[in-house]
Amino acid sequence: MPKLEIVDTGHIDRNDSAFPTLVRLDDGDLVCGFSMGGGAHVTGGTHCSRSSDGGRTWSYQGAILEPTADPPTRNHLRLSRTQDGHLLAYGQRDTKEPTSQGNKVLACDPVLCRSTDGGRSWSAPQVIAFQMPGPYEISNSIVVTDDGRWLAPAGSYHNGRYGERVVLHESADQGATWGTMHTVFEDPEAKVGYLEQKVIECQPQRLLATAWVQDYQRDTDLKNRYSFSQDGGRTWDGPHTTGIQGQTMTPIWLGDDLFLVLYNRRFGRQSVQMCLVRVAAASWEVEFEDTMYDAGARLDLSQDVSSQEQIGLIRFGFPTALRLDQENFLATHWCVDDGACGIRWTQLRVV
Repeated sequence: MPKLEIVDTGHIDRNDSAFPTLVRLDDGDLVCGFSMGGGAHVTGGTHCSRSSDGGRTWSYQGAILEPTADPPTRNHLRLSRTQDGHLLAYGQRDTKEPTSQGNKVLACDPVLCRSTDGGRSWSAPQVIAFQMPGPYEISNSIVVTDDGRWLAPAGSYHNGRYGERVVLHESADQGATWGTMHTVFEDPEAKVGYLEQKVIECQPQRLLATAWVQDYQRDTDLKNRYSFSQDGGRTWDGPHTTGIQGQTMTPIWLGDDLFLVLYNRRFGRQSVQMCLVRVAAASWEVEFEDTMYDAGARLDLSQDVSSQEQIGLIRFGFPTALRLDQENFLATHWCVDDGACGIRWTQLRVV
């Protein structure tokens, strides 16, 4: 039975940064995009660093999209690449107004920046005209499918409720228009929300989506759920339960029905967990599980602490990974180490 082992770990950035995503260029270089400023609360813009040695060392490259002061905006974008090697940085740009009760969101735009030179320079942001009204929660990169379509995932947000509906906006002309929308997750009774959605393509036309699930009425987390699409994201067969009491969850396809799965364990002993999972239809079987990152803290479920208060106590999150070769993977996540919030990398090996 295969297992996962940690080969090495280190930092990419430690400048109050969070929410990393990775892409690999044709020459083997890696580019990591991340928000900088405010840590997980995001008060700044999106930046990137580059590695030419498989992720062991990193050099800061520059800004993808800076924040602005007038109007007061912040942004956090996720990286992916097209079939011809161009890079996409997709996410949300929020316009906020400080109030005595906190920040009031005036606008939330889904934006897309592009790079044709390996991330060294980036286009001005293109605002995508979505069919679902904002504000949004955008936690996944654009998925470039085998047949050339671009799928832009987004979750709804209103009245303090994330993910009443999770959708894919589809473009068949490389982002020029986004005329089609498909629903991935939606509770018909609007009693639960699907947060931090992740969508990947496993095989041509076969996609997998995962989500952290929240019970609105009880203000507590439920077990993570997933769903498959066999027609390129147009229809979905779930949601099915993973049986895992986690939060943000990211799958990486290894072939056939085997997946590397990273997730945040936020209750009890806090950690980022790494798993090997067999997934087919409504069957989710964990074959291996271990801790990738130990946060060195505990958080117990309590009726006296709301889910939002619990989130405020969190000091790590957003695990993702990129396959380097047949056996090796580079995982990233944000965390607070020695008082500094930044991006940590971890090389994993399937043995």
